[in-house]
Order: sequence, then structure tokens, then C-alpha cells
Amino acid sequence: MTAVTGSTAPKLGDGGVIVMDRENLFAPGWSHVLSSSNDLAELREFARRVGAPPEALHLSNRRWPHLDLKLLPRERALASPEVRVFERTSEMLRFLKRERQLPGSA
Repeated sequence: MTAVTGSTAPKLGDGGVIVMDRENLFAPGWSHVLSSSNDLAELREFARRVGAPPEALHLSNRRWPHLDLKLLPRERALASPEVRVFERTSEMLRFLKRERQLPGSA
């Protein structure tokens, strides 16, 4: 199995991409969802589309605002063609760090 699925996921919003880990290693059944551009409006809209409650949005970590998804919203997110899915959280964070270092990135 490859480390990343949805690698041809379209860019969203202002050059951002929605990324997620397949499953949180420390919380089975949960996934993290982030915007590559840290776009809170993009995260809120994505949460609405997958049916996640407002409480799923976590803003306490300003560097990595994210959604915590489980159950049906998580399954919808995993099945969404616009999402780039990573097998491990660490792979997703490395991708985001690289994206943010590129010229013109957030």
C-alpha cells in the first residue's frame, strides 16, 4: 500500500489542500484533518460538507489548527476525492512542513 492516496487531489481555496491521516495512532477510530494553508474557513466548510460537528474544529494549537473526525464524518472525509490521505500522522506533518517552506506558500 502506498503512503499517500489522493495524490492528484485538486487544490482548494487559495492554493490550499485538505490533508488527513488515515488513523490517529494514539486514538484508534479518529483522524486529523488539516488545511495545507491553515485556512480556517476551508476547514469549517469541509467539516460542514462531511457532517462534522463544530466541536470537531480544534484551534488551541495555532500552528496546526485541525479537525478531529470519527465515525461517519471521518468515513466521508476518507472517501472524498479532494482529500490527500496519509497513512501516518508524521508523514502528513512532514508534507505540510515542506509545503509551507516552498516560495509563495503560507
